[in-house]
Amino acid sequence: MAVVYFYIPAKMLGDIINCGLKLSEWKGREQATPWSSVDRPCFSALLHPHDDPRYKDNAFQCVKLNLLVEYCVVADNDLYRLSIEHPEIKNEYISTMVPLDRYIFGSYRMPECLVFTTVLPDQISCLGRGMDEPILYENSETLYVNNLLQRYNDRYADVNQVLLYSFLTLKEQYGVMKVYRSNNSSLAVFFDDKTKRHITVPIPDFEKYRIY
Repeated sequence: MAVVYFYIPAKMLGDIINCGLKLSEWKGREQATPWSSVDRPCFSALLHPHDDPRYKDNAFQCVKLNLLVEYCVVADNDLYRLSIEHPEIKNEYISTMVPLDRYIFGSYRMPECLVFTTVLPDQISCLGRGMDEPILYENSETLYVNNLLQRYNDRYADVNQVLLYSFLTLKEQYGVMKVYRSNNSSLAVFFDDKTKRHITVPIPDFEKYRIY
């Protein structure tokens, strides 16, 4: 069994606790998977209750769903939303799908758990506003970014300087900062005219850095 989270209108809490979530009524879409090219009805749940901004909205209630893992597939919701605008990456989205029990937390910035089954009343419980149980991380996005940064820091000792240089270069492109670069010493100095402060940072060799 695994626990996932789902937001419902608060006024429907009593009905759902008593009657469950019928897939025919709550399906969000029909979706193929790497294991089946046939589109099947499903709804999208969460791995962390704070992955949805509705956790701050009293009009909605988060419920915990205790489900058999074989009915749950985790996928990259960012790619799903992009594939709606760019159908050519639909297969890339499908390729991100993994069974829930094989998903490594922090792999996707915004994971979604596709549920391919009706949820019975005894599988549903109400999540209190104060969080009934300890949550090990703030939300999926924070875990994802922290994992990436840790991975880069493990591989490249100077990655923080590269990120700083990239950030300052972007500010330069927007006209916020002025920069002077030395080709001889591979050094850049960025000036902020408003604060009258400057930052020096080495010019990185971007060729040696890889995404993974």
